[in-house]
Amino acid sequence: MSFSILNNKETILYPNSQFERRVILQYYLDNDIQIDEEERKILLECIAVEPESIGIIGCLLNDKTHLNTLRLAIGFMNKSNIKLANLATKYLEELSIEEADNYYYVEKGFDEFTDVEKDVESVYNIVYFPY
Repeated sequence: MSFSILNNKETILYPNSQFERRVILQYYLDNDIQIDEEERKILLECIAVEPESIGIIGCLLNDKTHLNTLRLAIGFMNKSNIKLANLATKYLEELSIEEADNYYYVEKGFDEFTDVEKDVESVYNIVYFPY
């Protein structure tokens, strides 16, 4: 099995490939691999419902969008993947979870969310507000 995002585009984008997707993403995280522009495009389209994968995607993208801030916040809360939690914490230092949260709860209507935003926001809610 190749651990390339580009060579496994279908696996990364297929909703039910959670395990295979996470193995590929974890390989990138563990080996400090920087994504290229084509891999970035694939990850921006990725609909993942698994908190760990969402957090890793946030770290690999490492951008300052509100959506990615929520991804990093999810990664920050991970208790079993120390590298993910530490990297997400580092990237969050310059960002505001509160601003991202307000953007999705106040400024942008749910009917305007993309499918990716719906899933990230849903997992964010589960991780931060479990009850």
